[in-house]
Amino acid sequence: MPARSLSIACLLVAIALSLSAQDKVDDAALAEMQKRFVAAYNRGDVDVMAEAFTENAIRVTPSGIFQGRDAIRRSFQAAVKLGLHDYSVNRTISRAEGPYVFNIGSWQGKLGDQPFRGYYTALVIREGGAAKIQQETVTVAAP
Repeated sequence: MPARSLSIACLLVAIALSLSAQDKVDDAALAEMQKRFVAAYNRGDVDVMAEAFTENAIRVTPSGIFQGRDAIRRSFQAAVKLGLHDYSVNRTISRAEGPYVFNIGSWQGKLGDQPFRGYYTALVIREGGAAKIQQETVTVAAP
């Protein structure tokens, strides 16, 4: 009986470690996604920007609510026309919750010579081995 209990205990520990490893934040994948997005934003590549989102993603911004990758792509076209440049992001919190990663951070850029900044939250999932944004909310900081 003790050998069977030990086997069950080992199995439970292995399952717990496996589940724990799945819930860990893949910081390298998140950093790569952000790096790719920032570079695309700074060169005005709305197609690459939109690819950071799942097909059915939702993006909430001061300009409105955009549902689906095509609507998100169109929202980025309007944002690029504003002329925001020197865009960057700073992810300050990443927390795994089951299959999701919840990110919180800040963003900044310039409109002309004036600094422009705000905050974001993003719910990220793994899709096809890549990190993709399922839902994002973006705010603009008060002056």
